[in-house]
Amino acid sequence: MSRQRNVLGVWLLLTAGCALFQPPPEPLGSAPLELTATPFFPQQDYLCGPAALATVLGASGRDIHPDDLIGALYIPERQGSLQVELMAAARRHGRLAIELPGGLPAIVDQLEAGRPVLVLQNLAIDLWPVWHYAVVIGYRPESDQFLLRSGRERRKVMGRNRFAATWERAGRWALLVLDPDAAPLGVPPRAYLQAAADLENVGAYQPALRAFRSAASAWPEEVMAGLGVANNLYYLGRHEAAMAAYRRLLASHPGHDVAVHNLAMLLLEAGRPCEAQALMRRVDAEGPLLDTARRAVARAPIDDCGGAATRP
Repeated sequence: MSRQRNVLGVWLLLTAGCALFQPPPEPLGSAPLELTATPFFPQQDYLCGPAALATVLGASGRDIHPDDLIGALYIPERQGSLQVELMAAARRHGRLAIELPGGLPAIVDQLEAGRPVLVLQNLAIDLWPVWHYAVVIGYRPESDQFLLRSGRERRKVMGRNRFAATWERAGRWALLVLDPDAAPLGVPPRAYLQAAADLENVGAYQPALRAFRSAASAWPEEVMAGLGVANNLYYLGRHEAAMAAYRRLLASHPGHDVAVHNLAMLLLEAGRPCEAQALMRRVDAEGPLLDTARRAVARAPIDDCGGAATRP
């Protein structure tokens, strides 16, 4: 037994030594950051979700009190709020709800852009979790500490390691709530475009249009940004503007099946079958959507398209 204890003691000493000489993590920034203008709502018990969401909504320019969110967010039997409900509530208020990938550097990037980030933490252990929403408002590189709006604390200070551990135990979930007109600084195109599409999917067409326009300005090469602009113009009843947007997209991406299909259907809806016919003649690509468009154009009554045969 004594030999086993000695071996164990040596092993613990070696592992402790390895931990002792690990290099410290790289700093996440060179200058202190603190978004002091971020709203603060001291939370009541189990109401950190509404308080945190009201905080980031306020920072995005949408003033709202946590009490106005409780009915939509708080689940009594769970004594808390679900992430999906926070995101849905942000969309109901005309904001992009972006799940932020990228770890701690992504959070600091958003702080540098002047945007607080809502995070989920597990303040206990995996076996007996204590879930908590907080809002990251700052980072101190000199002391490697994060600053949070958390619970009843306006300015909670947490060392990087402690914060990272609580965040890691909660799946590293971070939410950026953004005005659709704001430039998508530091946000990956895929995450931003998904958030814009989520607005469209719930019928928030005006905020979705603004978001897709922001995306098209930031990433003109992204087809989904241009398509989102055209689609939401159509949903808003701005058909001429939608046609122009589809044509702009096709000028850089000829034969794009969704754009061709939607433009052809819109031309037919507007009583302009000759333009729809001319559009389909220029498309050589194949696919289910294009086949649908071709059949629809072929069935349309056409009196005269510059010498084309008359169809009943």
